[in-house]
Amino acid sequence: MDSAPPFDPAQLLAEYADLRQRAAALDEQVPACLQRISDKLHRIGGESELADHYRSLLVGARSNALVSIENYHEVIPYLQAAESVIAQLDGQPPAPASDAGRAELLARLDELIDAAVAMIDLAEQCFEDAKDTNLDAVPQSILDDPLHPEP
Repeated sequence: MDSAPPFDPAQLLAEYADLRQRAAALDEQVPACLQRISDKLHRIGGESELADHYRSLLVGARSNALVSIENYHEVIPYLQAAESVIAQLDGQPPAPASDAGRAELLARLDELIDAAVAMIDLAEQCFEDAKDTNLDAVPQSILDDPLHPEP
């Protein structure tokens, strides 16, 4: 029987670290993107086909940014659970008696990472979709003056 563990602990730890970094990058970048989209959206004034078109584009971009935020927030408990599993693994002595327990912890860590990867991938895709909306393309002619808003 093969005594090699089915999961490579070093690889799992590297995947976990990558996920933490990706989630932190989203947490840093997406709210600012959402704010820029919302600011521009609120400035679109008037009732015209052009205004409706850009309003629709920005509503879609805002929705993508919100879905991104929702997904990286949903991943936090998975990352916290993975961190707990890692702490348990670090606390286990590498003795033959603990091989079964260690294998179970590694399997759990792998499950948590797999679930987190799917959420982070979706969050990143939605963020990219939100960023793809060119805010500078919104014509000045349909924007209200931010310094002199209408009463």
